[in-house]
Amino acid sequence: MEQSTWSLKNNSGLPMKIFITGGTGYIGQSVIKEGLKQQHELIVLTRSEKNAQLLREQGIQPIIGDMLEDGEWQEVINQVDAIIHLATPPTWDKKVTHREAEQFLKTHVNIAESLFNAVNPQHVKKIIFVGGSSYYGDTGNTTPRTEEFRNTPKGWGPFITPAIEYAKSKKSEYPITFVFPAQIYGPSSWLEKIFMEPVYKKRIIAGLIGHNPHFSPIHIEDCGRACLHLLEHGQIGEDYILSDLLQIPVADFRKEVLRLMDAEHKWVFAVPQWVATLVVGPVVSEYATIHTNLSSQKLRETGFELNYPTYKDGLASVVNTWLSIKKAQNENFFQRYLK
Repeated sequence: MEQSTWSLKNNSGLPMKIFITGGTGYIGQSVIKEGLKQQHELIVLTRSEKNAQLLREQGIQPIIGDMLEDGEWQEVINQVDAIIHLATPPTWDKKVTHREAEQFLKTHVNIAESLFNAVNPQHVKKIIFVGGSSYYGDTGNTTPRTEEFRNTPKGWGPFITPAIEYAKSKKSEYPITFVFPAQIYGPSSWLEKIFMEPVYKKRIIAGLIGHNPHFSPIHIEDCGRACLHLLEHGQIGEDYILSDLLQIPVADFRKEVLRLMDAEHKWVFAVPQWVATLVVGPVVSEYATIHTNLSSQKLRETGFELNYPTYKDGLASVVNTWLSIKKAQNENFFQRYLK
């Protein structure tokens, strides 16, 4: 496939028709929000009638189906201008053993195969294929790494790489741009599970003894905007890292969350890695040790401007939004209880 860009507007000057897989997931919800702002026509694949109804209420066309099964989605996906592929098997909220990670790998590859088997490259102008930052391996904590860097994948890396490499094998046939979000933070992300929820409930936040990896945050809003931006400005066949401008040690980020929540540092307790492995499994515990020190220079060279250039610009609003949601939930609970 020739290296080129593709205009965000089609020849008639109207907004695009975009098919989104994984649209009801965390990144997908941000892509949808930004896509609606930009007045695109969005079609979202979902397995749930409940989610389908929520999408309809937003003026979005849902397609009920599963990428691992034949269905209406295989026809509709060839009636759009562009595809943003976010769908992955679920990976959060549970201990992940090597056996479960291997099953994730197989399903992840099967989803990618199903996508490319369904899409006619003559009918679609652009595919954004979203991967993960652990694809790059441990980056070290000195120089932020660019898209050309590769190390031995660790943590989730070995289990997401096969699907990404399969998609990369299709570059000569399909108009694909590859996107690698770094650590996305927002009101309902890992930030909630690892830091905010435990602090709110006055529970211990666990760290790892001897490990304080550098990582690269990006606000969820900027992540969704970047996926849409690269439909217009991303080079076909190229990789783009999505991160903000400030790579930081995880302990510094955690300290800022505690400050914003008026919490004390005493709630942080470091454990050996073997304890973390027992609790969350070997995949997640290893992922928690690696540096993901990444640069988004290539993305910014396309003209993309971050609304939240560093975590200091976005974290306060995220924490305050989350606390407001929790307060409203608690008020609703007591109102129901008192009735």
